[in-house]
Order: sequence, then C-alpha cells, then structure tokens
Amino acid sequence: MKKYSFVFIFVFWSFGSVYGQRFNRTNVFAVDPSFDVPVFNVTVIAGKTAILPCTVENLAGHKVVWTDRFSTLLTYDIGRIIDDDRIGIERPFTNDWNLLIHDVKYSDAGKYVCQINTTPVKTKTVMLHVLVPPKINVNLSSGDIIAREGDTVTLTCNVSGIPAPTVHWYRRPLDHGISKAKEKLEPTKLTYNNYWPSCTYTFHKTGVGMNGEYLIIHNISRYCDGIYECVAFNDVPPAVNKDIKVEVEFPPEIELQNRRIGQSPGRETILECQITAFPNNYNVWRFKGQDLKTTKKHRIEIYNDGNHRMTLSLRVMDITFADYGNYTCVAQNKLGTDEEVMLLYDHRIHHIPTTTTTRKPLMRTTLPKTIWLPEPQDKHVDAHIDGNGIGKMPQKGNTASCRNSISLIFVLFKLLLVFIVS
Repeated sequence: MKKYSFVFIFVFWSFGSVYGQRFNRTNVFAVDPSFDVPVFNVTVIAGKTAILPCTVENLAGHKVVWTDRFSTLLTYDIGRIIDDDRIGIERPFTNDWNLLIHDVKYSDAGKYVCQINTTPVKTKTVMLHVLVPPKINVNLSSGDIIAREGDTVTLTCNVSGIPAPTVHWYRRPLDHGISKAKEKLEPTKLTYNNYWPSCTYTFHKTGVGMNGEYLIIHNISRYCDGIYECVAFNDVPPAVNKDIKVEVEFPPEIELQNRRIGQSPGRETILECQITAFPNNYNVWRFKGQDLKTTKKHRIEIYNDGNHRMTLSLRVMDITFADYGNYTCVAQNKLGTDEEVMLLYDHRIHHIPTTTTTRKPLMRTTLPKTIWLPEPQDKHVDAHIDGNGIGKMPQKGNTASCRNSISLIFVLFKLLLVFIVS
C-alpha cells in the first residue's frame, strides 16, 4: 500500500510541476513561488520540539514537501508520509509549511530540505543541531570504594553529552552533621624527590573536559576519606553530579584525656577513652585481665563522634577498695591493636600536698661514756672523750675539790681491799 501511495504522490508531484509550468506559460503575469524566510539553522535541546520554518509565497497550485538528509520523503502538502508520528506540519499562517519534530533525538540532527514542485524544483535547506544535556553513565562510573592507607585510588566519572561536558571534582566530609562545606579539588604535581604528600590528586584527561573523567588519589590516608563528587556540565542545563564514598582502612588509635582519676569509696566515676579506627571491630575495657561487661558494678556505653571516631565509656559504681587499680582500654581490628592504661585510685590517700618540711634531729637514749685522762704535767687541764671519741673540755667549776674527793675515795677503796685480803 505504501508503495502505491508513493507512486501516486510521485505522479501527482510530476503532474503538478507540468501543470504549474503550463499555467506560467498561459498566464504571463503569474509569479513563481518563492521562500519568504531566509535560510538559517535551528538548534534545539534533545527531548524538546524542533520547528523547522518554511514560508512560501505565491504557491498557487504547487505543492510543498519535506525530505531529510537521506532524501527520505517526510511530508507531502499537509500529510505525513513516514510512520514516525513525531513528525508533522504546522501552519500558523497560510504561507507557513513548518516541519515539526516532537521529542527530538540526537539522531534527528542533520540537513532537512523544504521543496516546491516547480521547474526546476526550488529548495530551502535547514540545518538542525541537537544539544544533549550532560549525563553520567552510572554503569561505567565508580561506586563506593574502601581502600587501605598507602593505596592509589582511581575514581571514574563516565559522562556523555553534546557538546562534550566538562567534569569538576569536589570533596566533602563523610559526616554531614559536622560540615556540609565542600572543597574543589585541584591537581597536585610531583615534587622533586617523588614524594606524594597527603591527599594528592591528579586528573586523567580523556578528551571529555578540562579535568577529564578520572580522579587519581595517590598514597591515600585516613585524612583523604570523604564523599567525592563529580559534576558534569556543558552549558546545556541541567548539570548532573554523582557522589562516590571513599573510606580508608587504618589500625586503631586510642587517646586518653586523663591517665589518672581519683574517687572515694562508695562513690562512682566514669572512665573514657577515644578510639579512632576503621573498621571499628572490637573495643573493650579490661580490668585485672578480664574484659568488662555491663553489670550492676559496671556500665559500658559507646558514643559515635563521627568520622570513624567513638568514645568508649566505663562507669564504675559503688566503688570499693577492690575496684582501685589499672583499667586498660583496648581497640582491635584486622589491621592492628592499640591499648592505653588509666589508673583509678583513692584520692584521699594518694592526693598529698607537696610542701617542704624540716626534720628534727634524733634524740639519744643513752648517755655518752666518759674516759678520764691523766693530769698533764705542765698544765692543770682536764679533758674527756664522749662516746663518739671526740675530746671536749670540761665545764668550768671547782676542779680542785673534785680531784681531792676522788683521791680520798681511791685511798679508802685500797684500804678496804687490804682489809679484806688480810
């Protein structure tokens, strides 16, 4: 049926051309059809409706047809020839024969010709340019990534669009509750000794934009984790973006605000340690070699501080003397282990003011021994030696009477001995 319709249109088109030629010959004053609107190009965004203008004056009995870049007959007069229902004729005014293309696709771009069946055939060419907004091809782009410290990480943001989009990269913290601010990433060049500092970026250009589709993070560290965002734009709204979460594994690190804490018996106290690790697998307080759990004596609580940081809290209730000692905070994951020790003590005993005191000399409990020396021949001076063997001068007084008394006692003692012996 389509074949016969095309033959009919072709015959009618030829007949119209001949008829128009005869009419011009018989009517000397007849004016040939002409295109009123000058030739110009049409640019439209994909998905919109393209209007290709064709205004003809003095058409009379002639017909207007539209063909595409492949010379395919699209319309004849006001009728559509092909099966594509997106195509039609718009006639806002009598002389208008505009070609409409609804829901334009990028494949619709190219040359379109408006023709009048005169002899020779008159034509007007309209170039259709189709702009395609940027698009990120999710299947060809990177998903969320988990890396280890020291790795080189490559992020891919595969984009398409007409014209080619420009890609820019941004980074913001993992914890949105702390800060929503993001930084624009710039490439960093290698230094002279080939040392890559922390969070060093390079971009791999693939002809898709100034920064390209690939972001390379060299020697990644825990401080380089975050939400990486690629934004593509080609001046055809809207811009598109994609978030890629990058997390970096590293061994645990423990910080203690206090290494000693004092409390009286019968009271309660709280021990806290801050743990930074990813992954955060095993965290515990340990006392006397035993891992502590929540009981009537102990209460363990965990607070998430964000950005792979947490606080491990231990509440010790109704403290007794058995509760005093060293408590160990332990954190462990597949990359390593860290631990720190905190001392819980009775502050009434250990909290002694640091003052300077003067010690009193020790008092002797025994009297020093006295040894009498023979009297000097030239000087009447007595001396004695104390228990330390140090000679000292006797005190001033009646030394002569003292010596006479001792001599008398000595004589009496000798007489007593003689009497006893006899």
